[in-house]
Amino acid sequence: MTAAHTTPGYETEQVWLPCSEGITSWEGDFHSLLLNDRLRMEAYSAGIAEAVKPGSVVLDLGTGTGILALWALQAGAARVYGIDLSAAILKEAMARISAAGFRDRFIPINALSFDVEPPEPMDLIISEIMGNIGDNEDFVRILADARKRFLKPGGAMLPSQVETYLVPVEAKRAHAELQQGVCQGLAHDVSLEETLRQRGISSPFDFYYDTILPKSGYLATPRLCRFFRLDGSDAPVYRVDTTFTVARGGLCTGFKGYFIANLSPSVALDISGDDIVRGTASDSWKHCYLPLRQPIEVRQSDRVTLRFSRAYPEMKDTPFRQIYRWQGEIRRGRDVIATFSQSTDPRSS
Repeated sequence: MTAAHTTPGYETEQVWLPCSEGITSWEGDFHSLLLNDRLRMEAYSAGIAEAVKPGSVVLDLGTGTGILALWALQAGAARVYGIDLSAAILKEAMARISAAGFRDRFIPINALSFDVEPPEPMDLIISEIMGNIGDNEDFVRILADARKRFLKPGGAMLPSQVETYLVPVEAKRAHAELQQGVCQGLAHDVSLEETLRQRGISSPFDFYYDTILPKSGYLATPRLCRFFRLDGSDAPVYRVDTTFTVARGGLCTGFKGYFIANLSPSVALDISGDDIVRGTASDSWKHCYLPLRQPIEVRQSDRVTLRFSRAYPEMKDTPFRQIYRWQGEIRRGRDVIATFSQSTDPRSS
């Protein structure tokens, strides 16, 4: 079961506010976007069909409209527990699952997963708590807790692993939009200016965005920057040092981030694609754009050193405590020709 795909209302390099920063207020518009995301729908339907065994007890963590729970029930799950913070969206999930004839096998739970006592051991935990750079919906902490308390020994996680990639890009339109303060958002009453003000960030270049960044804009080969095992060993705080060798000259305006998630033994979800019309791009995730305040002209064989980190400070009045920092330098031969240092930390703005 997949949704019909129509041409979505966004364009290549068009800058959008990051949906991952507003998951606690997701409403109908975003859930409609999820349901019409061909890449997401096809990968998850195939992965769930392969991972769910007849008679399995399944937890759908962040069940939303219930489509993943429904696929698990259709694949033979004995019961699916669907946890979601929104009572309104759980009603939609129950309506969908009832209409399909599985209401007696779906148990909705309106709460944060941290506050839920496990009703019984789970054979499989399904989730899609992934931002477009992997962990920007705090999945390390959430899934580690769920695995420890809900999953039975020998049980499985879907996804089982997630890889985050970064690559320097030339994205002139995206950079120009930020310079002009142009940024789209699903919630029409939320502006870029207001979003930055709420986070205490003064520059639009000290934030990350949802943007389709085409592979034609790559200035180097993407590098694996973070491997999430989702086995309870991942840390929410890290620093990764990566060096890219520039493959073609151009104007480096920032970095593209994306993930590849292993959903089941033979199904992976790769959001790096960029064809909006054919559906190889993800409507809901898009890509992560980490912009540079000042674009840098690079030449073939230049070396871009990136220090990418995530901090997890104690902060009040913020939807997420995560702080991303991207800083580094560009070398030409032995000479450093440029440096950059940016962060979503309001204390550095």
